[in-house]
Amino acid sequence: MRVLLIEDDASLQRSTARLIKRAFAPAEMTIDVADAPKNAIALLEANTYDFVLSDFNINGGTGGEVLIWIDKNQPHMNERFVFFSGANHLDLWHDKVITKSVNPSEFVEQLRNYVPMVTS
Repeated sequence: MRVLLIEDDASLQRSTARLIKRAFAPAEMTIDVADAPKNAIALLEANTYDFVLSDFNINGGTGGEVLIWIDKNQPHMNERFVFFSGANHLDLWHDKVITKSVNPSEFVEQLRNYVPMVTS
Protein backbone atom coordinates (compact mmCIF):
# COMPACT_ATOMS: atom_id res chain seq x y z
CA MET A 1 0.00 0.00 0.00
CA ARG A 2 1.29 3.46 -0.86
CA VAL A 3 0.08 6.60 0.90
CA LEU A 4 0.73 10.28 0.30
CA LEU A 5 0.76 12.30 3.53
CA ILE A 6 0.61 16.08 3.03
CA GLU A 7 1.68 17.81 6.24
CA ASP A 8 4.14 20.62 6.89
CA ASP A 9 4.77 20.00 10.61
CA ALA A 10 7.63 17.51 11.00
CA SER A 11 6.44 16.10 14.33
CA LEU A 12 2.93 15.59 12.95
CA GLN A 13 4.42 13.91 9.87
CA ARG A 14 6.06 11.30 12.11
CA SER A 15 3.12 10.72 14.46
CA THR A 16 0.55 10.63 11.65
CA ALA A 17 2.67 8.18 9.66
CA ARG A 18 2.75 5.88 12.70
CA LEU A 19 -1.04 6.09 13.01
CA ILE A 20 -1.54 5.33 9.33
CA LYS A 21 0.64 2.25 9.68
CA ARG A 22 -1.37 1.20 12.74
CA ALA A 23 -4.67 1.72 10.91
CA PHE A 24 -3.76 -0.66 8.12
CA ALA A 25 -1.44 -3.14 9.85
CA PRO A 26 -0.25 -5.66 8.87
CA ALA A 27 -0.30 -4.29 5.31
CA GLU A 28 3.10 -3.42 3.91
CA MET A 29 3.21 0.35 3.63
CA THR A 30 5.12 3.10 1.88
CA ILE A 31 4.33 6.62 3.07
CA ASP A 32 5.57 9.54 0.98
CA VAL A 33 5.45 12.95 2.62
CA ALA A 34 4.95 16.34 0.99
CA ASP A 35 5.06 19.62 2.88
CA ALA A 36 3.56 21.91 0.22
CA PRO A 37 0.97 21.65 -2.57
CA LYS A 38 3.56 21.82 -5.36
CA ASN A 39 5.52 18.95 -3.79
CA ALA A 40 2.35 16.89 -3.35
CA ILE A 41 1.35 17.40 -6.98
CA ALA A 42 4.82 16.39 -8.16
CA LEU A 43 4.55 13.17 -6.15
CA LEU A 44 1.04 12.51 -7.49
CA GLU A 45 2.32 12.92 -11.04
CA ALA A 46 5.19 10.50 -10.42
CA ASN A 47 3.50 7.79 -8.31
CA THR A 48 0.31 5.83 -7.82
CA TYR A 49 -1.26 6.06 -4.37
CA ASP A 50 -3.87 4.04 -2.53
CA PHE A 51 -4.96 7.15 -0.68
CA VAL A 52 -3.95 10.72 0.22
CA LEU A 53 -4.19 12.23 3.69
CA SER A 54 -3.73 16.00 3.77
CA ASP A 55 -3.62 18.84 6.24
CA PHE A 56 -5.58 21.82 4.95
CA ASN A 57 -3.26 24.73 5.77
CA ILE A 58 0.21 23.84 4.50
CA ASN A 59 3.33 25.68 3.33
CA GLY A 60 2.66 27.72 0.22
CA GLY A 61 -1.06 26.98 -0.03
CA THR A 62 -3.73 24.51 1.00
CA GLY A 63 -4.65 20.87 0.73
CA GLY A 64 -7.73 22.13 -1.11
CA GLU A 65 -5.47 23.11 -4.01
CA VAL A 66 -4.21 19.54 -4.17
CA LEU A 67 -7.76 18.16 -4.14
CA ILE A 68 -8.77 20.52 -6.95
CA TRP A 69 -5.74 19.32 -8.96
CA ILE A 70 -6.80 15.71 -8.28
CA ASP A 71 -10.36 16.46 -9.44
CA LYS A 72 -8.99 17.74 -12.76
CA ASN A 73 -6.12 15.31 -13.34
CA GLN A 74 -6.78 12.12 -11.36
CA PRO A 75 -10.51 12.13 -10.56
CA HIS A 76 -10.43 8.47 -9.52
CA MET A 77 -8.39 9.60 -6.48
CA ASN A 78 -11.08 11.99 -5.21
CA GLU A 79 -12.77 9.29 -3.11
CA ARG A 80 -9.35 8.31 -1.74
CA PHE A 81 -8.53 11.81 -0.46
CA VAL A 82 -9.09 12.73 3.19
CA PHE A 83 -8.29 15.92 5.08
CA PHE A 84 -6.69 15.65 8.54
CA SER A 85 -6.94 19.17 9.84
CA GLY A 86 -7.58 21.44 12.76
CA ALA A 87 -9.12 24.01 10.41
CA ASN A 88 -12.77 24.74 11.15
CA HIS A 89 -13.67 26.17 7.75
CA LEU A 90 -13.86 22.98 5.71
CA ASP A 91 -17.64 22.97 5.20
CA LEU A 92 -17.20 22.36 1.48
CA TRP A 93 -15.39 19.10 2.20
CA HIS A 94 -17.09 18.18 5.49
CA ASP A 95 -17.47 14.55 4.42
CA LYS A 96 -13.70 14.24 3.89
CA VAL A 97 -12.34 15.53 7.21
CA ILE A 98 -10.79 13.91 10.26
CA THR A 99 -10.11 16.54 12.89
CA LYS A 100 -6.67 16.74 14.47
CA SER A 101 -8.27 16.87 17.91
CA VAL A 102 -9.36 13.22 17.88
CA ASN A 103 -7.45 10.72 19.97
CA PRO A 104 -5.24 8.15 18.20
CA SER A 105 -7.80 5.32 18.42
CA GLU A 106 -10.53 7.53 16.95
CA PHE A 107 -8.16 8.63 14.17
CA VAL A 108 -7.43 5.01 13.25
CA GLU A 109 -11.15 4.13 13.20
CA GLN A 110 -12.14 7.21 11.20
CA LEU A 111 -9.36 6.66 8.67
CA ARG A 112 -10.48 3.06 8.17
CA ASN A 113 -14.03 4.33 7.57
CA TYR A 114 -12.89 6.94 5.05
CA VAL A 115 -10.74 4.51 3.12
CA PRO A 116 -12.83 1.30 2.97
CA MET A 117 -11.51 0.18 -0.41
CA VAL A 118 -8.04 -0.11 1.11
CA THR A 119 -9.11 -2.27 4.04
CA SER A 120 -11.38 -4.67 2.15
